[in-house]
Amino acid sequence: MNVEATIELVVVFKKGISPEEAEATMRSLGRPFREGMDSSRGKIYFYSTGPKFRLPVSPDEAPALTKRLGKMRQVYEVYKADWNIVKD
Repeated sequence: MNVEATIELVVVFKKGISPEEAEATMRSLGRPFREGMDSSRGKIYFYSTGPKFRLPVSPDEAPALTKRLGKMRQVYEVYKADWNIVKD
């Protein structure tokens, strides 16, 4: 995967999902990831959801991965990180 041609998906788990379960789900993808999210959603969103991870992907892979992750019962939302939006 060309590093310059990557975007980051933010994978947000539902509140109540343990960090261990969320991390196991992310590891099951067999791809590199790290904890965190962008700041486009704000503090209320941050505190009302569960663990969050950043997943670098190519723009071509993003739709299929978003769909796959979105079908998982423990996932609240998957969205493309937007580093231009800064909320409290």
